[in-house]
Amino acid sequence: MVPMGLRADERGLQLNWIIEAAGAQISSVGPFAFAGGMRAETPLAPVHLRGVRRADGVRLTWVRRGRVEADGWDAADIPLDEVAERYRVEILSDDVVRRTIEVSEAACLYAASDEVADFGSPQTTLVIRVRQLGRAVPRGIATSAVLRV
Repeated sequence: MVPMGLRADERGLQLNWIIEAAGAQISSVGPFAFAGGMRAETPLAPVHLRGVRRADGVRLTWVRRGRVEADGWDAADIPLDEVAERYRVEILSDDVVRRTIEVSEAACLYAASDEVADFGSPQTTLVIRVRQLGRAVPRGIATSAVLRV
């Protein structure tokens, strides 16, 4: 594998690529239209999604992941990759988004009144999808979980 060698202004653009074996005398294949280089800019999926029912609703929490200086072994929080910390939380039922909540920390409250409005009554399980929102790539990779609450 050889890096694609994209300049910053070429990332995310649909370009034509010709594929050939690195260092070998083989005929090339292509061209193929491909927009590359944005995966490294995409916010990673949050992990350890949890939900706890309280009197005022379900408190959802998760752990943010990062790419920059995010592999330390100390207990400190990792540096933020984005200009601002933002997440989109989606509450689903049968693959249909019932409610979307945007928050600026790795936690949110799914209010009891919202849950009753969305489902008619409190639920014993919730399907949740969370993604970090970014600058270069607006919607990060999502994580989903079925939570017993």
